[in-house]
Amino acid sequence: MTNAAVISKAYEQLSKDYRNEYFYKNTLLNKILLGRHSMKTSAALRELPVAGSILDFLIINGIGQVYEIKTGLDNLERLPGQLDSYYQAFKYVTIVTDESHLPGVTALLANTDAGIILLTKRTTLHVVQEPQEHPQQLSRQAMFKTLRKPEYEAVLASEYSQLPTVDQFHYYRECLHWFEQLDIEACHQAMLKALKKRSQSAQHEALLKQVPVALRELVYFAGYREKDYVRLLEFLDQPI
Repeated sequence: MTNAAVISKAYEQLSKDYRNEYFYKNTLLNKILLGRHSMKTSAALRELPVAGSILDFLIINGIGQVYEIKTGLDNLERLPGQLDSYYQAFKYVTIVTDESHLPGVTALLANTDAGIILLTKRTTLHVVQEPQEHPQQLSRQAMFKTLRKPEYEAVLASEYSQLPTVDQFHYYRECLHWFEQLDIEACHQAMLKALKKRSQSAQHEALLKQVPVALRELVYFAGYREKDYVRLLEFLDQPI
């Protein structure tokens, strides 16, 4: 057997016996980013800190769609607080879960704008409840804090044609103050644009699709260059 065959066999076993967070994220990347969309128009991020919580998975495709994962190994205690956090920076949130949590998630999300996706035993994504736009809780401060310094500086330079001229001790606070004066939708769109630029280059999509399904999430977020793909594909073709 080749290394690729062994990895795929192990992943098949994982899909049956231990559907952990990696399995969920890898499924979302394969079926939504690479399946429904394209790396030319969309981008994915993971483990992004937002307003005191860390979102599991984010796909930006014109809008920012948060996917919060609740595997059968998780509990639902933190879910209400996580929703409050995510809605401070994003308008769309969907909970991805399994059959064991579906009744509990459905009850918690009744009369909310959050979506629900069931990851079935056949590894399909079944939409139980479509997410609705929820802009009411957007916070300029929360959006600002998702950005890195070069990112929020680029936003401010674009909007004001200059940056604050204060000492370093007051610089961050002054940048936040400037950001808070902007139209909230302008803040949101600027944040999405900045976050999207963090993703892997679209020119690597064809190479990523040559990687076994089991490894694509790992490779996508590793920031591979073309030579890295070549080395990986050579390794996968080798016999164990």
